[in-house]
Amino acid sequence: MNDRSAFVEGPGPSETPTSGISKGLLGRLRHLLYAGAVSLALLFFVALEPLDQFSWLFQSKLANHSPSGEIVFIGAPGDMEDPALDHRRIELAETLRDLERQGVGKIYIDVVFDQASTKESDQELAEAIAALGPRVALVDLVERSTTLGLRTRRTTDAIGGNSARVVTRRATNWLGFAWTDEYGHTVDGKRYPSLSASLAGIDDARPGEFQIDYTIPSEDIAGFELAGFAENGANLNLAGRTVIIGEGESVADTLIKVPGNYGVPPSYVSIYAAETLWAGRTGFVGGLRALTIFALLLGAMIIAVRKRKRRQIGYAALVLCIPAALYLGSHIGVRMELSYCLALIAVYGLFRSRAQLKDRLALVDNETGLPRLRALEVSALKNNLTHGHIVVARIHGYEHVLKTLAREDRSQYILKLVDRLRASDSELAIFYEGHHLAWHTKEDDTEALVDHLEGLRAIFAAPISVAGSSVDVGISFGVARLDGDPSTRLAAALAAAEESSEALNPIKIAETGSHFDQLWDISLRARIDEAMEAGEIYCVYQPKIDTMHNTMTGVEALVRWHDPARGFIPPMHFIAQCEKAGRMEHLTRYVLQSACSAARLMHFRGRTVSMSVNMSATLLGDMRIVGIVRNALQASGFDPRFLILEVTETSRIGDLATASTILNELKALGVRISMDDFGTGAANYETFFELPFDELKIDRLFVSNLAKSQKAKAIAASVVAMGKEARITIVAEGAEDTETLKILNEIGCHYVQGYVLSRPLSLTNLLKFNASDKDDALEA
Repeated sequence: MNDRSAFVEGPGPSETPTSGISKGLLGRLRHLLYAGAVSLALLFFVALEPLDQFSWLFQSKLANHSPSGEIVFIGAPGDMEDPALDHRRIELAETLRDLERQGVGKIYIDVVFDQASTKESDQELAEAIAALGPRVALVDLVERSTTLGLRTRRTTDAIGGNSARVVTRRATNWLGFAWTDEYGHTVDGKRYPSLSASLAGIDDARPGEFQIDYTIPSEDIAGFELAGFAENGANLNLAGRTVIIGEGESVADTLIKVPGNYGVPPSYVSIYAAETLWAGRTGFVGGLRALTIFALLLGAMIIAVRKRKRRQIGYAALVLCIPAALYLGSHIGVRMELSYCLALIAVYGLFRSRAQLKDRLALVDNETGLPRLRALEVSALKNNLTHGHIVVARIHGYEHVLKTLAREDRSQYILKLVDRLRASDSELAIFYEGHHLAWHTKEDDTEALVDHLEGLRAIFAAPISVAGSSVDVGISFGVARLDGDPSTRLAAALAAAEESSEALNPIKIAETGSHFDQLWDISLRARIDEAMEAGEIYCVYQPKIDTMHNTMTGVEALVRWHDPARGFIPPMHFIAQCEKAGRMEHLTRYVLQSACSAARLMHFRGRTVSMSVNMSATLLGDMRIVGIVRNALQASGFDPRFLILEVTETSRIGDLATASTILNELKALGVRISMDDFGTGAANYETFFELPFDELKIDRLFVSNLAKSQKAKAIAASVVAMGKEARITIVAEGAEDTETLKILNEIGCHYVQGYVLSRPLSLTNLLKFNASDKDDALEA
């Protein structure tokens, strides 16, 4: 069915436009998905761990809090455990007795005596430890050996006796920091509490690990050297406090790094860990959780905020959330892996920048470097232009120029035209596309503008020299006052330029609010594209019925446009404007993809019917239509044997040989070809003879008059007879009453479309129609 005539009466009762979201929103969500996938891959390979650790160093210094004061560190000499220096063990025994006299709460000896010294020194130390009873705990050390792997060093039983044991493991990452500690360790199959957990009063050796908070300045932790403790210890108030004795700062080889201090005794890590447990600052937000939350926030912002400037503010706010979260986390004791959130927004930004660059490039003609007409619309909307005029110059005979000049010479030809248009204003911004050159002028006086354009026409009277040849220039102008929507006025100027002529009307003024203006308003390329993306342009489907067997053998996809402002727009209007705006190919691709997907769904539901799709004869001059059909079939997975391409307005085929080649290529894909509206137009019989059609559709002009005109009946009968002789399927369209159906059956035409059988249906209603009793539908 030819959409130019079939849709004038408006939509059927069962048709509704599909809802959709804008292409820009879909693009942003798609880029968010891609950025999320990249960030997840980085997270999987822990690629940004260094960045997280540097952020934790920064976070550790954002806020300081004071230690509990319950832990006192006493630094022992580095040679304390040397068995050859028995006096060191005697010094330690004396210190333990002093601590006992001061009534310390608990003592942890973080020095391992795994070798015997002299009997006297070992016995003295053992007695001092035994005297402390349950108030002392020995720290066993789990360390990694390059040859033996993990091993445990522990104080001998001869010295430690039955004292409690805790375990520490001094493991740091590749940067030299220990960011986590464990609640307990397993040694020889037995669980022991860790030193840090025991310091905090947790002795159940539970599984798991926790974060270590380093927001306490290391200098605030009470610490003394063992050598001076004998003299100064009596002056300290250690009653009830916990003391840990470990290797001191004098042992340079054993010093460990903590944020803000790159040389503290190893025991400080356990002290920090214990203070963390006491303060309850063990919160942690891992990379996956942080990334998920951040992605959801970003996605919600993208969906909710449609204006670009507000989105940019939202992006900036989300980026600022990352340092803000670090700052807040440092105060409440929560460490976060936020580098992957930063990666998400960075990768998303790269995808968006790339897309915007492509959009900017799409607004520029590759050959001439001039901005396209779409760029004029964008500029007018962006700058809120409401005064002056839009002028569109139409280049006459441009098709001849395309055929005769080489590519680089065509660019030179256009640029020389632009130079002439800039005769009075060298800075004038000229926009180019096809055979149109357009610009905005601030001139409000239409008569003065017309005089100026007459002067320009005089300049163009002289030919242009290109590639050593003189090329005549024919030019006319369309003018629209800029007193409304810039896109509407540009469309009006384009329409006026198309209606202008060199001889009779070289300068045509578009009238504001005219019917002419309205038609061109809907023809604008950007408006048509946006309508398809928003679901305003959509497909409905009219069943094709075999009246002999009362079955549906196929459907025809028909395109419609429901504009939110204007309502339903007749296809005979907007399809013509699609052709003039050069968007017919895009519209055909859109309809093909929608129709093939719908037909695939019907096949999946168990009904193998054919799908007919209209194809403008104007597309039969370019082999690209073959690729469009092939891509639609591949994308939808639809069987090409059930696709019928209906060629409309065959009288507009300019080159039958080229059209024949293209149609044969299409048939090679497996699709069938139908001639739509057969019987009208002077070229139909010639076209029917020259081109490889599989089906003819009798025009509705004859079908609708079958019951009233013997002449119409004779023509239809002759077409049916001719189709039978040529072994070509004949379909009648436009049957609107039972009398017409009866006559069609009499003349042998059994494939019928029309309102008497079914109006065009939405896909949802078509599936219901498909599932219903066909006999009842035909008898109704």
